[in-house]
Amino acid sequence: MSNTSHALLAALALGLAACGGGEQQQAEAAPGPPEATAAAPAALPAGELPAGVTPAMVEEGKTLYHGAGICYTCHGQNGTGVTGLGPALGDGEWLHSDGSYDAIVAQILKGVGADESKTGVAMPPKGGAAITDDQANAVAAYVFSLRG
Repeated sequence: MSNTSHALLAALALGLAACGGGEQQQAEAAPGPPEATAAAPAALPAGELPAGVTPAMVEEGKTLYHGAGICYTCHGQNGTGVTGLGPALGDGEWLHSDGSYDAIVAQILKGVGADESKTGVAMPPKGGAAITDDQANAVAAYVFSLRG
């Protein structure tokens, strides 16, 4: 096997481990009754960012999401989700929070334990990536910007 193949396999293994891929997976359950799903975030006009979030943060977050943050591994290149790993981030349905910027930051920092995950897949704090709290804020800004 070539060095490139070994590197790709190692990256995939790291990504799966970060997203809980090494644990027993459950199929994503159909949405429950309305009280079981998180409320929609406070409405902001399309493209409007929350107070304190800048376009530069969104761009930094996009770079981190697709790179050092390894978020794309479980949530897809464009935040569309990966079946059996991470839910979509831009569809307006939030499984573990209200989808506000502050809630997204908190979720990235804390992660989602297997016992509280509505999909059965855990997300470690910071997605298992070695990013700073400020970088997590930037990733949250990018994720927030994916909302439809």
